[in-house]
Amino acid sequence: MAGQLIQALSGLGMFLFGMLYMELALKEAAGRRFKTWVKNSTSSTLKSLMTGTIATAMLQSSSVVTLMTLSFVSASLITLYSGIAVIFGANVGTTVTSWIVATLGFKVKIEAFALPMIGAGGLLLIFASSNQKITSVAKVFVGFGLLFLGLEFMKNSIESLTSLINLEKFSHLPLIAFVGIGFFLTALIQSSSAATAIALSALYVHILNFEQAAAMVIGTNIGTTVTAMLGAMGGIPDKKRAALAHFIFNFITAVVAFLILTPLTQFLMDIPALKHDPITALALFHTIFNVLGVVLLLPFISLMAKYLKRLFVYREPEPTRYIHLVDPEFSETALVALRDEVNNLFVKTMKYALLVANIKPNDIFVKKLGLKEAVEANQEQIEFDHKIAYNTIKEIEIKIMEFVSVLNQQDLLEDERKSLQTLLASVRESVYAAKMLKDIKNDMNEFSESSSETIHTIYDAIRRNLLYAILIYINYMEEVWSMDKCTEKFSKAEEENHRIMNEASISISHKGINEKKVISLLNTNRSVFIATQALFEASRSVSLHFPLED
Repeated sequence: MAGQLIQALSGLGMFLFGMLYMELALKEAAGRRFKTWVKNSTSSTLKSLMTGTIATAMLQSSSVVTLMTLSFVSASLITLYSGIAVIFGANVGTTVTSWIVATLGFKVKIEAFALPMIGAGGLLLIFASSNQKITSVAKVFVGFGLLFLGLEFMKNSIESLTSLINLEKFSHLPLIAFVGIGFFLTALIQSSSAATAIALSALYVHILNFEQAAAMVIGTNIGTTVTAMLGAMGGIPDKKRAALAHFIFNFITAVVAFLILTPLTQFLMDIPALKHDPITALALFHTIFNVLGVVLLLPFISLMAKYLKRLFVYREPEPTRYIHLVDPEFSETALVALRDEVNNLFVKTMKYALLVANIKPNDIFVKKLGLKEAVEANQEQIEFDHKIAYNTIKEIEIKIMEFVSVLNQQDLLEDERKSLQTLLASVRESVYAAKMLKDIKNDMNEFSESSSETIHTIYDAIRRNLLYAILIYINYMEEVWSMDKCTEKFSKAEEENHRIMNEASISISHKGINEKKVISLLNTNRSVFIATQALFEASRSVSLHFPLED
């Protein structure tokens, strides 16, 4: 019995690997055009439904199409309404896999096509590896062949187990138990197609009768929603709503299918052609109840989307840290909150500057690494959306301006008005520094990837100079250095800036560096220096002892 179990599990593993390999190959072959087609083919309910059906039939995975749809909804590329329709279609499209498995897997001699497909695919992968299109097709061949070879192993091993299993043990179980088996099996192996293949194999060797196998297939339909639920975790509200819509559709469809299970299975078994071909009958049953679910729920998509919009309500977090917590009409507390917010903006800009220079802020603000140590420890590019980070800085600026607008209408003392102007000047300088840095992020990344040792040396010098300036501001904020000491230190940064510019200029004639690269280096160095000057001006109005953690 152990041998048969090992063979069954090996067959399942091969089936899953073949399906995964085929999915990846099909996605690779489809490329961006396929995704663009999915994204653009959702202008109407019918189009969205057909897109979900066709895409799933082509990719042979409702999970992949559902997750793709969730990501499109999450990115606002398609509406929640269209996303729900695509998911409905995906459930119909997944039944194509059942038909392929039922017809080819149980009615054709596997060795006649599976082994030649694996062999042909393997040879193409070796001898045509330079051609991407041929490689993608070869991978589909290998995946398809392994899928059916795994199915053959499962089928044969389950057939061997029938002589060792007392089938009467299964007969007393209620049909709902087989729904549960289908659900948990799909949730466990993350593939409704594999779970359906197991049900088809069990039906083929008479471990399950037709009604029990049909109940198990109903369970696989609910189990496949687990993948989407996991994919929606941590996503934006619309992504969670689409995943919930997937569950609602599959659950209601499963309930309806279970309620008509007995009469529908009896009807199918009364058809002479299907009575002697339960495998095809099960594939037909799978299609019928999914299509029935679409027919029943399609008119309610709009209502479902409207209801789901009320769930997972997301409140956009305030970009500010202090001023949104106080009323600007109370000038005393408002000025304290404003001063802290300006300091917060200054620190955010410094951290943004470090990220642009591909230096982890944590290394400076928490680990307290030195100048040389920090640059050497950060030689890799830091992936972050610098536009979003810059927009956050701009949002804080806007919120500060709105806050100051109300505050200016209050009865302020002369020194409070002067303080207000100083703080606003600091805000302008911080945002100006961020703007200068935003424009050079792509250049900094290019320099970090350069194979030229000279360019890389100048790139590190620019980063060191930026970091040197930031360390000056940190020492001032932590009251280690006075402003006079900072001014003296900053003059050294100016000297280093001139040295870098001279070195970059010499590189044109003496070191054979491309002229465009040198101009880019000079412009980047200038932008960094202007940004550090702006930050230096901004630092004059920041408070001491300000906590540097976000």
